[in-house]
Amino acid sequence: MSSSSSILPQTLQSITSIKLRELRKQREVFESRKKNILQDVKNAVDEQTKVRVLLSGLARMHTSNADKPLEEFGDWELGDGRGELSLTNVRRFLDQSKYDPSIPDSLLDEFEHELHQNLDRRQRKLDFADLYARLLTEWLSSDASSHVDISMPENDITDSPFEVVETQKTRLLQLSEKFESVVFTPLDVNVADIENLLNGLFSGEERTKALDLLRERNKIFGDSFAATTKPFDLDVLRWCIKGLLQSDLLSDQKKNTLGDFLHDEVVLIEIGDVLNMRFADLEGWLWDAEGGIPVEPRRQLNGKYRVVMDEDILQSIFLHFISMSWSVEFKSSLQGVIANGLAWKRPQEMPQDEVERQEYYLGKRAVQPMNGRAWQQQSTYEKYFFMCQLPSDLTAGVADYHDDDGGMKPSNIKQELLRTLGSEVIIRRSLYGEVAVVQSDLQWFATSTSHLTVVTILKFFGVSQMWVSFFQRYLEAPLRMVGLEGSSAEVRIRKRGVPIGHVFQKLFGELIIFAMDLAVNQEAEMLLYRLHDDLWLFGEPEKCVKAWKVMERCARILGVEFNESKTGSVCLSPDSARKDQILAGLPKGKVAVGFLELDAKTGGWIIDQKQVDAHIQQLRKQLAGCKSVFSWIQTWNSCIGRFFNYTFGQPANCFGRKHVDMILETHRRMQQVLFADGSAAGSSVTEYLKNLITKRFGVGDVPDAFLYFPEELGGLGLRNPFISFLVVREELCKSPEERIADFLTKEKHDYKRYKKEFDALGTLGRKRRMKEIWGASVDIDKSIERSTDFMTMDEYTLYRETASWRLLSAYKELLVTPYSNDVQASRAVTHSLGKLALAQPNLGWSQLSSDQRWIIQLYSAGVIQKFGGLNIVDKGLLPMGVMTMLRARKVTWQTVL
Repeated sequence: MSSSSSILPQTLQSITSIKLRELRKQREVFESRKKNILQDVKNAVDEQTKVRVLLSGLARMHTSNADKPLEEFGDWELGDGRGELSLTNVRRFLDQSKYDPSIPDSLLDEFEHELHQNLDRRQRKLDFADLYARLLTEWLSSDASSHVDISMPENDITDSPFEVVETQKTRLLQLSEKFESVVFTPLDVNVADIENLLNGLFSGEERTKALDLLRERNKIFGDSFAATTKPFDLDVLRWCIKGLLQSDLLSDQKKNTLGDFLHDEVVLIEIGDVLNMRFADLEGWLWDAEGGIPVEPRRQLNGKYRVVMDEDILQSIFLHFISMSWSVEFKSSLQGVIANGLAWKRPQEMPQDEVERQEYYLGKRAVQPMNGRAWQQQSTYEKYFFMCQLPSDLTAGVADYHDDDGGMKPSNIKQELLRTLGSEVIIRRSLYGEVAVVQSDLQWFATSTSHLTVVTILKFFGVSQMWVSFFQRYLEAPLRMVGLEGSSAEVRIRKRGVPIGHVFQKLFGELIIFAMDLAVNQEAEMLLYRLHDDLWLFGEPEKCVKAWKVMERCARILGVEFNESKTGSVCLSPDSARKDQILAGLPKGKVAVGFLELDAKTGGWIIDQKQVDAHIQQLRKQLAGCKSVFSWIQTWNSCIGRFFNYTFGQPANCFGRKHVDMILETHRRMQQVLFADGSAAGSSVTEYLKNLITKRFGVGDVPDAFLYFPEELGGLGLRNPFISFLVVREELCKSPEERIADFLTKEKHDYKRYKKEFDALGTLGRKRRMKEIWGASVDIDKSIERSTDFMTMDEYTLYRETASWRLLSAYKELLVTPYSNDVQASRAVTHSLGKLALAQPNLGWSQLSSDQRWIIQLYSAGVIQKFGGLNIVDKGLLPMGVMTMLRARKVTWQTVL
């Protein structure tokens, strides 16, 4: 950022400048008056006069009349009591001392000391308000977005800026060349093989019925959608624009233009007229870009570059509306394929004769044939994972698993996946002795997608030829590479891949991988967990082997490739020979979610310290490039406070306390590495920042609370990465394996209890139970002779996955993320926050986050003593509008390409 005006609206900038000038003026006036007060105190002849001078001076601090006698101040004017003693009370006690000889000088000394403290507290608050203003000015005059012109390959650390720039150019050029080599060369796929694959998935009477329903629905939707007249009204335009503003599709400049459109109804009406005319001629729609659509590498928020199109704004709105409409429809219709169970294999239900048999032995109330773990997994899969990258309604936006916005946050879906995986590993190892896990990723998936594959699948699912032709024209965009030396400037037609950032990218990708989802489900009877093109399998080892073979076959036919660097498997089994046999049919490589890796030997989860070290080095350079204290803190909060916390995995019962202890130890080591360097003063982030502030602004004795307190209390809002784990640590299972051991114990106890109850029924009781279940349709006397022996333990546990409420309960408990065990608020904290909450309701104890409660209580004693309350700086002195705006800006990682 070159200047503050580039990020602040003019009005807000003006208000900020006025507030900062007023703050400086207040401080100067206060210091002048304080100097005079102290001089008058020094000249006073007795304790009573000293107290009166101090009290009068404090009373006059907030009035323009510097000569107003103390007696003329009303109690309400003296109500600004800071600390243990109010000014109103001091005045009354002072009046008493004039007449009452029982008031000793020592008590007046106490009053004088308290008033001196009151004066010092006001001085201190203004001093830190001034420091806050100087920190903010530094931020405004530097790069507030924390961008650094250093972008390092992970394993290529160099101190030469020239080498960095040259490496950057080289890697960007390589990225562009790779893009050109892929997208302008069509990928030949065998259409007959794709059709055979799809026909096989919908073969048989019931599956054909599911396909017919899907095709009919798509045809009806396509016809009615195309027949819509003037779909671009003001509401549609607004949600389209809001969706585009949340995406990475457009440049910042075009987003600013769109933002202006959003609030200009006249412009929106004109845009609607143009787009409605365009929609009325769908069959004649073209990209209409004679000079080609510019294509260039663009840095994303995660620091990586993607090659994206810089397309026309109106075209973006038009395509966003169409892609969102089709995405919502396809997600709903394919969810119907799962729900109706005609083509999708749902958990194996307990046969009716087995239900009746168990009711006979256990009693009707004990048998719940669809209340098991398998049904819970199916429900969770449908709710969170199936087509999770597609929107459920038109205004929802589209999730991007590289960021944290929209719907159920994609980062939360990944945490849900991690907990599901972790729980599955524990349960299968505890109950069946073994488990397998497979992980993979599709190489250059969006960029290398075969157009022929997309078209074939659309036709197969009943999309009309009119719409198929429209989608083909969309895919075959005229592109022109720009922005790099050596890149071709000629206009060429795209023959492969889907434009990144469009909703169509996710839609066409999901349709392709749906074929793989369905094949894995039908042939291996497993669920393929996905976050778009990130793939996971876990469960019974033989089924994982079978499912992987299915995935390999589907990938070959559909024209997609697995990314070997992100593909791997783990088999946990006590039999080493069997484990080797299973692994021979699975891909080689590790299994990891974020930085959390599944240990192939122990079956435990460990943090990949090598990845941590690599990111520490990148973070060190990122922090070193921050030009202001505030941008340093913003970068720290984004990387340490959020990025690492998610990549380490969210605490849950399935990982136990050991996982949290491992995270805490890793954070401790990270700070040691970051701040142990001789050039960095201090051994922790706290000491480093305090020394940095002292060096840049000449302010010493900065309290820790000033760094960590929230902005509303006049703090800098620095995140402490330890607290969010400490508040939940004691609420976690010490050992998740013990929870399953407890389940097994209770399961055996239940079996013995049911057997005892059955044996106690006697002949009459068994006859009565048989009659309740089968009525007169069975020869009870003969059946009794064959049914006197209770079922075996193996028979009792045969359907535990689909019908055991105890196993379901244990499974749910493993998935739990613990509630925060918050610190208790002291009386002083409750009182101080209560006063502040009258004007700032968000500062009520119940409104604060667990981290904020911990921080406030931790530093409360020192803050109250030094500042007379919990607000280090009065809110009215700070330009909170600009703070809110700057805090909202996302940090861009300066990381590998």
